[in-house]
Amino acid sequence: MKLAYIISAYKNPEQLVRLVHTLDDGSTSFWVHVDKRTDDCLFHQMVCGLGDNSRVRFLPRHRCSWGGFGHVAATLEGINAIERSGADVDSVILTTGQDYPIKANDRINAFLADHAGAAFLEHFPLPHADWQNGGLDRIRAWHFRVMRRHVRIPPSAASPIGRRFPAGFTPFGGSSYWCLPRECVRYIQQMTQKNQALVRFFKYVDVPDEIFFQTVLLNSPYRELIVNDNLRHIDWKDPNAGSPAVLTTADFPTLAASPKLFARKFDVRVDAEILDMIDERLLGLT
Repeated sequence: MKLAYIISAYKNPEQLVRLVHTLDDGSTSFWVHVDKRTDDCLFHQMVCGLGDNSRVRFLPRHRCSWGGFGHVAATLEGINAIERSGADVDSVILTTGQDYPIKANDRINAFLADHAGAAFLEHFPLPHADWQNGGLDRIRAWHFRVMRRHVRIPPSAASPIGRRFPAGFTPFGGSSYWCLPRECVRYIQQMTQKNQALVRFFKYVDVPDEIFFQTVLLNSPYRELIVNDNLRHIDWKDPNAGSPAVLTTADFPTLAASPKLFARKFDVRVDAEILDMIDERLLGLT
């Protein structure tokens, strides 16, 4: 299996470098997006730390405010770059600089080879009971990010249903991160280039990275290939928090028992030892 990773990063340069080195089996390619809001010094450290690897490419940078369209734009940059490059890739994995594998590269490759053609993407139709107001307020109101502020313009009294979802599409939501076969990635690229109206609509959706790719693929000819699994161990200790818990050494037994390929999220500023434990005990690295 030839894999390509699109990695979204914004801090901890040494953690990004470690992630790439761990995943690099000599045939894997990496397409790295660094938040435009990241300090230039940190960005320089990332580039220098990975500059000797010809399989690493840095993408044009977008501002990635939490809940804004920047995350989708960055991912589309990665998809477009992979397609333009003509790289020989079987599967594309979208991840972050704070993810880490909990299975060795040969096991990741074997799993994806055994499931060749499958798309791993968590998904559910909207409205969804676990999302506030079923998630419909994310798409019916106008959402703007202005000077790090979230501005929401609700449906008007004259039009209580709010914005109309693009014709021909039913909304789906789910986790932001996925593993897709090349044909699905190529479909996303071609469809978004042809349907700019859909892209424009999502520029004003709240947290669109949890809706955009699900909506595109669950309304596509590839919907029967989608497995409802993002292949990640994630711990939402606080279901009301805006992000999952940072994993530490206390979580190692759970990670060791997990059938997932990856876990998130980690932070070397909080606990670096957990990555050492994963390397030694799960990945067989020294």
